[in-house]
Amino acid sequence: MASTNCWKCLVRPSASSSPYALSSTQRLAAFSTATALLATGRAPANSKQKPKTPNMKAKGAARSLRIKKKAPVKTGRPPAPGERKAMRKRIVLSNTNALEVQGLQELSPETMVDATMVGKVVTIPGPVIDQLRVVEAFKNNQSWDLFRSPSMLVRDETVTLSKKMLDAAAAKKTSSIVLSGPRATGKSMLLLQAMATAFTKGWIVISIPDAKELATAVTAYTPLPGTTPLQFSQNVYTATLLSQIGKANAAILSAHT
Repeated sequence: MASTNCWKCLVRPSASSSPYALSSTQRLAAFSTATALLATGRAPANSKQKPKTPNMKAKGAARSLRIKKKAPVKTGRPPAPGERKAMRKRIVLSNTNALEVQGLQELSPETMVDATMVGKVVTIPGPVIDQLRVVEAFKNNQSWDLFRSPSMLVRDETVTLSKKMLDAAAAKKTSSIVLSGPRATGKSMLLLQAMATAFTKGWIVISIPDAKELATAVTAYTPLPGTTPLQFSQNVYTATLLSQIGKANAAILSAHT
């Protein structure tokens, strides 16, 4: 008698008769995703294990006190435009607490060209101090506030420069002199001595205190139409410079008008 499974094997093999049939446990294991999830470090979706939160403080650990800082309260009025620059350029030329040095000679064209005055200190006359202040010849790093009245030391370079200036004036020629040297070697002081000599001689002095202001766009400027290449006009700086020239040389200019 033929077995009933012979006809069934041609259509669908039974689980018990087929050697390649998988059990229910094997079928679940074949389609499980636990291995892939464990390889990536993620827990299965049906897992009840809570994920660990990194950087969790242990129970009972000390906690830092956090105090919310308040914004600083601004009191007083803000500085007016140009006030900070004026304070930065503010120069004190006298110190009433300093002792007065007796026997100092006043600056004059004769003392500035005298070789015997090298190494000696001369005091600047009062009218010349006012003129030098107008043209901004004094610098705030020259320690003028340590003395009772502005005075300066006569050096070899001072005598040489003064002689060249007086010789050019006597010959009625134009003399071009360039001062160069490392930083903090006295170039600004030498220029101050040259301007002081010119004021004592009654010459007109035109001074540009800081040439960087003409090229760094720190002053107001306007383009000039129709110029190729384009040029600019610094009207505010020009007005200030003309005012300084007029105040510093008022006595000389009034005599020629």
